[in-house]
Amino acid sequence: MQLEKLTDQILQGYLINRDEALKLVEYPLEQLRISAKKITGHFFKEKIELCCISNGKCGNCTENCKFCSQSRRFDTKVGISRLKTVDEFFKEAKYNNDHGVHRFSIVTSGLRLPPNEIREVGKAYKKISSELKIRCCGSLGLINADEMRYLKSCGLTRYHNNLETSKRFFPQVCTTHTYDQKLQTLSAAHDAGLEVCSGCIIGMGETFEDRCDIAFTLRSVGAVSTPINILNPIKGTPFEDRPLLGEEEIEHTIALFRHIMPRTVLRTAGGRLLIKKFYKKLFDFGINAEITGDMLTTEGLSIQQDISDAIASKRIVSRIDSPEH
Repeated sequence: MQLEKLTDQILQGYLINRDEALKLVEYPLEQLRISAKKITGHFFKEKIELCCISNGKCGNCTENCKFCSQSRRFDTKVGISRLKTVDEFFKEAKYNNDHGVHRFSIVTSGLRLPPNEIREVGKAYKKISSELKIRCCGSLGLINADEMRYLKSCGLTRYHNNLETSKRFFPQVCTTHTYDQKLQTLSAAHDAGLEVCSGCIIGMGETFEDRCDIAFTLRSVGAVSTPINILNPIKGTPFEDRPLLGEEEIEHTIALFRHIMPRTVLRTAGGRLLIKKFYKKLFDFGINAEITGDMLTTEGLSIQQDISDAIASKRIVSRIDSPEH
């Protein structure tokens, strides 16, 4: 398989298959970088989109996701907080709006947000969407299509639910809910007329084959945005002793995602401090968006630094609504 020929086919609209993706795993990193950069530039020009997340309700989660500090099953010393108020959400959204961030996502712990709290989040979306330019996103658990339609009427534009990993590896990560339940949630978002944001965590013990498989699944569910989290092993979780991924493995993985998902926004997310020394290089491997500011229970990078670094890398900080071609 000639990579240059395959790249040209991708630029013309071809979507690679699983066999082709698995062959890319063996390709030299520099060749993949050149190809991934060409694909990203073709579909997205030099745009870098920023989003932020609000830890809307923290801790005391019933689920046993082995990477997560918010599970009540693990002793991680993470505090428990109530759902933020409408005014608290608006204040956060306005700060980010005023500092050049394009999307504001409310994220809550737990399997799903209860109906009374969904109504409160809806009130926040109404206020934010009516008074600010920042787009509203949400990650509120395994809610249904009717609840999503209500939130869409309030101003929600995009729903997020990470698939985390491949279907094969998922039981090694979580057993209190299923992969199919996550897929049903993403389908409900589509049914409600919302865009879908869904991604993964790499470094949990999965293989490159698993990473290819999750990318194909994300492509099949129509994800317009895919956060690629780097596992940040948190003390007290079952994954606290997982070894950190090296720079080249992270770069290789992102390049694979770009070849499999040429029209999807690929976003750096959790674990950003782990890649602080080289994250700007990831723009050349397929990354064209970032979660800026702090993560849910771990630190991130500041808005000012992200904007400055994007400009220094000759990127345009701009919201991405759809690929250029």
